[in-house]
Amino acid sequence: MSSKPNKFLDLGTRILSAIVMIAISVLAFWLGGYWAIGFIGLGALVLLWEFHKILRHEDVRAKIDLAIMGGSAVASIYATLTYGWVFGAITLILGAAALYKSDHENWFWLSSGLLYIGACMTAMLMIFLSPEHGLFYVFWVVLIVALTDIGGYFAGRIIGGPKLWPAVSPRKTWAGTMGGWVLSIIAGVLLGWFGPEPVLRSLVISIVIAIASQLGDLLESWLKRQKDVKDSSYIIPGHGGLLDRLDGVMAAALVFAFIQGLP
Repeated sequence: MSSKPNKFLDLGTRILSAIVMIAISVLAFWLGGYWAIGFIGLGALVLLWEFHKILRHEDVRAKIDLAIMGGSAVASIYATLTYGWVFGAITLILGAAALYKSDHENWFWLSSGLLYIGACMTAMLMIFLSPEHGLFYVFWVVLIVALTDIGGYFAGRIIGGPKLWPAVSPRKTWAGTMGGWVLSIIAGVLLGWFGPEPVLRSLVISIVIAIASQLGDLLESWLKRQKDVKDSSYIIPGHGGLLDRLDGVMAAALVFAFIQGLP
């Protein structure tokens, strides 16, 4: 008699990897200053490398393209910190233009990745550098994304049911989606009680960034489908690559920074 497959077979590995990632992230942001800024910049470089890897673009031009993308991200951080986010955005646009000159055949994908990852990186920078509540805002975004993932994971595995968008992400269900919303609503209320924002505003923002997180996840799933790739890389046991883990954080940070008017 065949036994049913364990739905939570990968849970232990996922939890251990998550603990390590959370510990490193908390330490970097708690130390603040250049530690946190460097941490965001390093993350952006890894994300760009993984995005470039997904494209499977491997020839002589590939190293040049990757160098342009990485150099643009570093220059954008410097421009953002020194002159403001507008100059950081201009730097990324110039990087996208340089990619067209280097490789116009793959320019759409390369420039899209650079601009999106760069914009999300800038958003996280602006959130952290918020003069009054930067650290709390970072915690807010990461917490909601984490709870959305956790709610989605357990509700999806336990309840199952109709798929959310099987053509893009075969494993995601409507039950998992709503499970993520439930936890984000609870967290939004608690953050409103104990944080600097009114409860209603905190609740609404938490729901919005939870949805943005799920859309970011679907966007990456769509990209991997287009390029026939399972994981962005294999650097995080149980999670795949950093892009697989931060796809939701990136989208949520971008939306949160826009709502709060941080730039």
